[in-house]
Amino acid sequence: MKLNQLKLNIEKIPFKKSLSFVPLINRLKGEREQGGIKGAQAANMLEIVEKCPALSNASFNVKDVKKYEEEIHLLMSNFFTPSQYETSMGVAATPFDDENFYFTPAYSAIIKDDTKELELVEQQNQINCYKTFTMLVYAYWLIFKKLYGFEMTMDYLFLNRLTDKLNGLVRYYKLEFDQTCVDISYAGKLPDITHDQIYQMINDPLNMDFWLETLPLDNFTFSGFLTFRYVDITQVEVISSLKSQLLEKSAIINRGNFKSLEESIRSLLGLPNLNLGIIALSVNNEEVENRSGFWHGFLNSDQYKCKDYKDTIYEEAARSGTPVLINDLSDKKSLAPIEKALLNKGIKNISIIPLHIDDQLVGIMELGSTKAYDINFTKLRIIKDIIPVFSIALQRTSEELTNRIEAIIKEECTAIHPSVEWRFQKAAAQLLIKRDAGIAAHMEEIVFSGVYPLYGAIDVRHSSVIRNKTIQDDLIEQLELAAKVLKEAVKVNEMPIYDQLIYKLNFFINSIKEGLSSGDEVNVLNFIRHDIESLFSHFIGNNEGLQKAIKEYNSNIDSELNIVYKRRKDFEDSLGMINDCVTSYLEKEEEKAQLMFPHYFEKYRTDGVEYNAYVGGSITENRTFDRIYLKNLRLWQLIISVELARKTEQLKSSLPISLDTASLILVHSQSLAIRFRQDEKKFDVDGAYNIRYEIVKKRIDKAKIKETNERLTQPGKLAIIFSQESDRNEYNRYIEYLIAKDYFESEIEHLVLEDLQGVYGLQAIRVQIKNGKESQDALSIAKEINKLGMPDSVN
Repeated sequence: MKLNQLKLNIEKIPFKKSLSFVPLINRLKGEREQGGIKGAQAANMLEIVEKCPALSNASFNVKDVKKYEEEIHLLMSNFFTPSQYETSMGVAATPFDDENFYFTPAYSAIIKDDTKELELVEQQNQINCYKTFTMLVYAYWLIFKKLYGFEMTMDYLFLNRLTDKLNGLVRYYKLEFDQTCVDISYAGKLPDITHDQIYQMINDPLNMDFWLETLPLDNFTFSGFLTFRYVDITQVEVISSLKSQLLEKSAIINRGNFKSLEESIRSLLGLPNLNLGIIALSVNNEEVENRSGFWHGFLNSDQYKCKDYKDTIYEEAARSGTPVLINDLSDKKSLAPIEKALLNKGIKNISIIPLHIDDQLVGIMELGSTKAYDINFTKLRIIKDIIPVFSIALQRTSEELTNRIEAIIKEECTAIHPSVEWRFQKAAAQLLIKRDAGIAAHMEEIVFSGVYPLYGAIDVRHSSVIRNKTIQDDLIEQLELAAKVLKEAVKVNEMPIYDQLIYKLNFFINSIKEGLSSGDEVNVLNFIRHDIESLFSHFIGNNEGLQKAIKEYNSNIDSELNIVYKRRKDFEDSLGMINDCVTSYLEKEEEKAQLMFPHYFEKYRTDGVEYNAYVGGSITENRTFDRIYLKNLRLWQLIISVELARKTEQLKSSLPISLDTASLILVHSQSLAIRFRQDEKKFDVDGAYNIRYEIVKKRIDKAKIKETNERLTQPGKLAIIFSQESDRNEYNRYIEYLIAKDYFESEIEHLVLEDLQGVYGLQAIRVQIKNGKESQDALSIAKEINKLGMPDSVN
């Protein structure tokens, strides 16, 4: 019920009321006449009443209650048994009056205790209105029942909250009232009102003004008294409240909402020392998601990973699918580090409750107390019905949180490689926490330090020369086709301007045959469009030979580019087929290589394909790095370089233009750091020293062997560039192994390279790739080596 919709213009109850014991006395007289034990008890009470005539007055003065305290107490035993009087909270009052004239010791003790607060659950500014509304509803309910014979089902309207200010525990009570000792009278003739009218009133409960107009209460008098008993409904109310709280957005991750959940659980179980924890699980990533600021587990996942929970009470609960209860953690033998940490936080009594959705473990609920034996199986039974609601709330919140984090990553970082996605999620989560707290923040810088780079390239040999040659051929063909049109035009109408244009076309043809200079292509195409093609409309309608030449010209022009685009298209198609072949194979093999050890990988197209890989401990969240993984990836890189060279060689025969490829690997022996640059949305090496690595990468593709004019990279060969003697020794061992596996010919070239601009002292190993059928795939070889633990022949 929304009280802000309540229509109520009165401030005071519009009927008369008085305290009277007459209705009870009349009831006792009837019971005395019936005889039996109940009749005898009624007779004894009536004897006492007869000795106190004031009790039989139609209107009893409330001020005299103290004077007749013992007699009234005896009369009230009809409503509160001795047991109820001692243990329950109960009161008696004039009908619809705030002043209680009788109350049990339990109620009196609470009212006098400054550490306890008993109040209506309604908002303070609505209490008076709600009280008046409730009293009117009860009054009409009695009138309908006693004077009009209409039964209306009534549930409790008043809900009271009792708060213990010392420990924060809350209990909820509904009021059960006894109205048997209330008489109702009407001054004058009782108004006629039908059941249909009563139904109309009931169907419009918030419009109390309508009720008062339909059946005014001014001439009604209520005499007697009402008794009320406070019935504890904490369990029902708190469970209902918990379900509502858990349906709210961010109910579990918002710290304020979570504290409210914890307080509700404490009140429900009556345990002031209770602590609540929630952990979301992501078992597939071998991760316990318990980031501070979101999930509120007892322990922080920054210190404890998924593996730390093995052989603990957490794993026991997860495997069994049922709650695990430890009465006193300090008595448990062989405590795991996780369990010791709980004890150090003061948690002695703990229950670990698995949370499931469709039999899938999604999280863990922790109930812990600083007091041993505080939580027992009866307490767990109380919360049994709300465990599924916690599971649903956890799953929904996890999905919402994931969506928000992914949105931040897309906003701040675009697409992210899966191997480092965890780090971006962590940074995005921290940014989300700050933004939710109203802090103007930017995403933290993401740096992976101590990583080892692997760089490789498969380049199309002489691609620039071939591209220029195709441009020359296309331009010359277009110029010759244009000249042919003009020569036909001269036959029709010999004009000096045509001769001059033909001369210019021949000049361009001879110039391009000698070589294509910067700007030549633009100049030629501008001349053709403005000076040649503009004449074609002038030639329309002339002789057949001229029209045929124009048609031939147009048929050789690309409709979209408006140029002759034949050899260039063949070249671009050939280059695209090579790149597609390379990237497809790289993607497939790199996905498998992630199984060896997670690493960052990126590739990009040039006239060929280049790729970078970075491997190291900082790239992964839950795995320990060892140089064996670097060696394994280096060997894997050699293998895929050979396979790529073989695939592109096999592809040559089906290309529009036969293109050769050359393979290159750069070895960098020292670890470095990579930083994600927000402005460019990509990773770059970090630090002045590490920049040298990037400079080397950009310049080695044109490297030549010292004291020769020979390019290092050659079709059918793999070149490995390095600067340290240790790198030479390592790669010699790999190559010896791969020669034995039929990847390379037996000859190994050891070369010194000419100095490049700003780059000195580079050396290289070059080996001839062995043709033939494809060998065992890269992952199989790498797994084989991994099982052997890098034998001496390779290590």
